[in-house]
Amino acid sequence: MKVFFGLLLTTLVNFTCGLTGFYIASTFLISFIPQHQTAITTYGYLWSFLLKFMVILMLTWIMLRVMSMLDTPKKRILFIFLLGSSFTIYNEVDIFWSDNSLTWSLVIIIGESINWLITGYLLSKFVKPKHLGAL
Repeated sequence: MKVFFGLLLTTLVNFTCGLTGFYIASTFLISFIPQHQTAITTYGYLWSFLLKFMVILMLTWIMLRVMSMLDTPKKRILFIFLLGSSFTIYNEVDIFWSDNSLTWSLVIIIGESINWLITGYLLSKFVKPKHLGAL
């Protein structure tokens, strides 16, 4: 139950940080936003939350499978940060073929990487190893 609560809280924080970052970026970097950006609906919010929950659930499952190597909180945070950032870069890989500007894509990548760093910190507080010598 503790892990499920951690997953839900981590997803809520990840989702909220993403919305806050998008609001800040769209407020201060309005000239870099792609013109084809559409309004987000309630269905889009709920679908995005579900997808983030599924990604964090998958990352937690992977982290539990390799937990013997992730014995310190720093390693667990770095693990989630690197995997989440690589997902973000993969999501933005079409920057060379789409009409998004490079600056906008870099802002998205940097913002989401910071978001995954916060997510890794929260998740490392809830998912801990159980073997001797681990922190």
